[in-house]
Amino acid sequence: MTRQKLLKEQYFFKCACPRCIKLGQSDDIQESAVLEGYRCSNAKCSGFLLRDSEKMTFTCQQCGHVRKVDDIKQIASEVKTLSEKASTSQTAGNYEEARSLFTRVEELQLKLCHPFSLDLMRTRDNLMKIFMELKIWKDALFYCRLTIPIYEKVYIACHPMLGLQYYTCGKLEWLLGETDNSVRSLTNAADILRVTHGTNAPFMKELLAKLDEARAEARFKLQPVDED
Repeated sequence: MTRQKLLKEQYFFKCACPRCIKLGQSDDIQESAVLEGYRCSNAKCSGFLLRDSEKMTFTCQQCGHVRKVDDIKQIASEVKTLSEKASTSQTAGNYEEARSLFTRVEELQLKLCHPFSLDLMRTRDNLMKIFMELKIWKDALFYCRLTIPIYEKVYIACHPMLGLQYYTCGKLEWLLGETDNSVRSLTNAADILRVTHGTNAPFMKELLAKLDEARAEARFKLQPVDED
C-alpha cells in the first residue's frame, strides 16, 4: 500500500489508475518487481526476483537463480552514494564529472536492476540530458532510445511524458540526419501531445512545423536523381 499511502498523505486523494486498482494482485506484484526490483544474477535470464524473507535471499521467478540480500544491499549502497554525487555535479553544471559518475551508476545498475527498472531509466534519462548539454548528440540519442521502451511500459499510450520523450528522440534524429526515423518519432509525439495539449501551445506549433519539415525532406529524398 506504499503508493496509495503516499498519495493520500501528500496529495489527499485515492488513485484509481490501472496500476493502483490491481494493487497487491499477482500482476501488480510482478510489475512492481520488474519496475522497482532487481535483476536475475543469470545474465541470460530476464526474469524478476521475489524476496524470501526467511532465507534472506531473492529468487528469480523464471530460472530459480538466487541472489543474497547482502550482495544486493552492497551494490545498492554504492549506487545511492554515486547517484547523489552525480546529481550534485549535474545541478552545478559540472557535466563531464556528472557524465562519468552517472556512467558508473549505470554500470552498477545493470548488475543490480531489472532491464525495465525505473531507476535505470532515470539514470539513462540523466545521461541523455547531460550529453545534450555537452552537445554530444549521438550519445544523447542512444540513451533516449534506451529509455523509450520503459516509458512505453510505465505510461499509458497517450501520456504526455511519453509524447515528450518521442519528441526529444525525433529532434535528435532530425539533428543527426535520420530523417525517416525522425518522421516516425515526431509523428508519435504529435499524435499524443495534440490530445493532451491541443495544437495552439507554442511548443506544439514548433513540433508540428518540425514534423512538416521532416516529412518534406523525406519526400525529397525519395525523388529520383536526374542524370545528365
